[in-house]
Amino acid sequence: MWIAASPSVAGSGRHTLHHGGVNARNPLVLAEGVGTGGERWTLTTDGSGTRRRTIVQVVETDGRRWGAGFGGPPLPPGHRLATLVGRSGGGAHLVIVRVAADVRAAVATLSDGTREDLRLHGDPTEFGARVAVLVYPPELDLHRLVLLDESGRELPDAM
Repeated sequence: MWIAASPSVAGSGRHTLHHGGVNARNPLVLAEGVGTGGERWTLTTDGSGTRRRTIVQVVETDGRRWGAGFGGPPLPPGHRLATLVGRSGGGAHLVIVRVAADVRAAVATLSDGTREDLRLHGDPTEFGARVAVLVYPPELDLHRLVLLDESGRELPDAM
């Protein structure tokens, strides 16, 4: 769980801390979206190079907030994929996916057969990878994650 600073209060430069936010810096918001169960999420990044952090804040449908993320190099050497899987208590599942520049699509299949085409965010030249987010209800599991190239062919994790 992260303790975070919300935007400045009335331009005073002061920050209000709240439980469950993303982090205490001024991260770049790459994307916002809605999970398959109605959860809202915000994808942020900060740092650079081997000190890049990718963080997602989730707001559950009941208003509870939590966040998770990971840092380090955008991708492990020789790999197209880096993932973080998280969950807070009985809440929604979160998957953060970082992929190499040659990946044009990431497709997740959930345990109920639902197929989710994940939107890739960010410029791989600037961030070292593209990033996707999947938030889905606690009663489901992620069964498969497939990476596709520009021709729609499946790519292996290793380069």
